[in-house]
Amino acid sequence: MSWIKKWSFADENLNKRERLSLLCDAGARFFVGLWAFLMLTVFPLYMKNHFSKLGEHKFQFFLEVSLICLIPAAVLAFLRAAAAHAAVMTAAAPGQDKADFSLSPLDCAMLAYGMAAFTSWKFSVNREVAWIGTEGWYGGLRTQLLLIAIYFLASRFFSWSKLVLAGHFIGSGLVFLLGIGHRFGIDPLGMYEGIDVSYQLRFLSTIGQATWYSSYVCTVLVIGVTLFFLTKRPVLRAGLGAYCGLGFATVVTQNSDSAFVAMAFLCFGLFLAACDDLDRMECFLEVLILMFGTFKAVGIFQQLFSERAMRLDGLSEFLSRSMGSWAILLFFCICYVGLQVYRSRRPDRLIIKCGKLLRRLTVTAAVTALCLYVLVVWANTAGVLEKCWGIRSENTYLLFDYRWGNSRGFIWKFVCDAFGDFTLFRKLVGIGPDCFSTYCYASEDIAAYLNRFFGHGQALTNAHNEFLNMLFCTGILGLVSYLGVFVTALGRFFRERKKHPLALLGALAVLVYVSHNFFCYQQACCTPFLFLILGMADSAVRNIQKTAEGDLL
Repeated sequence: MSWIKKWSFADENLNKRERLSLLCDAGARFFVGLWAFLMLTVFPLYMKNHFSKLGEHKFQFFLEVSLICLIPAAVLAFLRAAAAHAAVMTAAAPGQDKADFSLSPLDCAMLAYGMAAFTSWKFSVNREVAWIGTEGWYGGLRTQLLLIAIYFLASRFFSWSKLVLAGHFIGSGLVFLLGIGHRFGIDPLGMYEGIDVSYQLRFLSTIGQATWYSSYVCTVLVIGVTLFFLTKRPVLRAGLGAYCGLGFATVVTQNSDSAFVAMAFLCFGLFLAACDDLDRMECFLEVLILMFGTFKAVGIFQQLFSERAMRLDGLSEFLSRSMGSWAILLFFCICYVGLQVYRSRRPDRLIIKCGKLLRRLTVTAAVTALCLYVLVVWANTAGVLEKCWGIRSENTYLLFDYRWGNSRGFIWKFVCDAFGDFTLFRKLVGIGPDCFSTYCYASEDIAAYLNRFFGHGQALTNAHNEFLNMLFCTGILGLVSYLGVFVTALGRFFRERKKHPLALLGALAVLVYVSHNFFCYQQACCTPFLFLILGMADSAVRNIQKTAEGDLL
């Protein structure tokens, strides 16, 4: 307790109320740091009975740790805020940072989403389910309020502790290593004991289902990639490079295409930030070379140990084993060498003069390419290409039918049709947080329709698109406010990246999470980490711990 005495009683000029305020501040930081450490380090490795009910066990861990740590943190934060607003403490002790309780646009967006979720719960089809959530997912109002609390507490009281970050890299690194091992038939924990071989491609590491694992990896990997991109310390870069290599290796072996969409948006965000100066552009190319180099190294190991390597699908095979991915790696290597030659001839050149123009052209090109892709998929699916030019492709990436994306084509169409049948009031407030299956299977007609497609042994529990699911469950008000959180966070953190480089972490996390969960859904293995990262980035913007950037970058 010596650190509390140092902060609270060293300055004899402080009165009792001021010392109490500092104690509340220190206590809130302790509990927030403890929550972050347990979630980043222990949660990924925590399990019971291997893959059996792993999602429920993970959520229970998240819930218990959150209640134990966040409730006292919230109480102490309230006392600290009351002291600040009452002007009880006019100045902090020497060397002590003040918590910033002012409301930013992102704070307002979070509060708006909380109000929309509460309104949806108030008028839900089943308040009990809307509070707790569907069994196995537990994404009801209780969870939504916890997510918002995580952001607010982290944004005011998160300290960029080396212990917390080291715990994160060790915990997630071990999870990555186990995931890679599982794809090469290495199972040190016996996770696959008693599981049919046909299911092994769908479950891995200590996270479980491949889509959950993909969500987790993409979300937490952003922390390592961002620090690798930003830091200039050689030893730290070497360690972060090894960590990112593990992350990229498990990305290319986890067998989920949505992870590659997330990696594409991660690289897109990094490139926009790299347009600021040549140092950043050099780091961006190093990230790309590390990523594609890791993909190819995995491919080599897959060929060397072909009898053990699990056969993967689609993009995973292309990026690890094809000649095309060698060409991509070679291209980025040439770009990197070219940049080094240019910098050797112009050592005084740092700022990219046309950076803003390059950034605008990149955004325009990306939006245009995305729109063209959607247009081609529509034309191919609707038969326009075949009618006009005699071209039709059965490629899964170009044909959007009921079976597209593991039946997401059917699910998305069903959700849109069902939402269209809602009353105006239901369209506004939805059916209640995480009440998707409760609503659908309460109707005999809808239940029969879903059972004909999926069979009676499977239940559809969400839209398999986080934003469609949000629209269906919390209505237009919920979706608009939820999107407002992401849009506001992206703008706030990307604008602040020059003044506060660690803010870039929040912007990249938004890009990665939104792009990945366009094909996925909220769950305990990834969404709490997003709100933690948003809080971490906001704490950097608020400059609560002024030494963080100096220590890390």
